[in-house]
Amino acid sequence: MKFNFRRGGRYCPLTRGLLILLIFLVGIVVGCTRSASQRSIVVSDEQITPQPPRAGVLTVNFRLADSSKPLTGAHIILEGDMTHAGMAPVFGDAHEVSPGQYQGQVTLSMGGDWVVLMHITLPDGKNVEKQIDIPGVQSK
Repeated sequence: MKFNFRRGGRYCPLTRGLLILLIFLVGIVVGCTRSASQRSIVVSDEQITPQPPRAGVLTVNFRLADSSKPLTGAHIILEGDMTHAGMAPVFGDAHEVSPGQYQGQVTLSMGGDWVVLMHITLPDGKNVEKQIDIPGVQSK
């Protein structure tokens, strides 16, 4: 039985194409990783009122920074979700009250464990999501 090694190996068009595709994909992954690591969006000083949290209007205050500088001009939507299935989410907006300081409200419909997701759209159009856990929300 004879084998024709000219059909495969290093010089086969299919092998060359796969090698080019692999190099391209590695380049994309490395490029995306570097650009994401250069920008460090930090949410800090989260304050929830009232304390202890209870069903009804909940005010969320937080600071937003980009590489330790206050981040201004972000558009933020707050989404409140219960940690168990079956409940519809509640929504609210957060507005900038001073440079890098934001405040928003969501109305929690019942007691239990909640999560508030912050859907942040940065001034350059990039999107970031952060989460605040709010366990043990009391009933009205």
